[in-house]
Amino acid sequence: MAKQCCVWDGDPLSLAPVTGLPRLRTLTAYPGTLADPLEITKLTGLEFLKLGPQEWRVLLDAGAVPRSLSAAAIEVHGNQHPLPIVAIANELLALWNRPPITQTILEGHLGLMA
Repeated sequence: MAKQCCVWDGDPLSLAPVTGLPRLRTLTAYPGTLADPLEITKLTGLEFLKLGPQEWRVLLDAGAVPRSLSAAAIEVHGNQHPLPIVAIANELLALWNRPPITQTILEGHLGLMA
């Protein structure tokens, strides 16, 4: 039987122990695992960052999204409505002058087929 990896379930972690690593280019932090998402600003060589929506919101609101990023991902757990996630993604895209995710609303009536 293969061992399955689990998500950190202890107290949130500080990034202080890795802030001096100049070759650290990738960081993935599951939602709720970082004590202070703003510590990411001290990781100057990041090229890829994967965070939960709340952590991205902290960085976006503080104007602290690392400009060194070449790619980013939003880690979503559970059943969250997609529109707030799309809004965060569009804010991230705008930082690099990229086009937003197109949203289309379909309305109609789904009737029973006879």
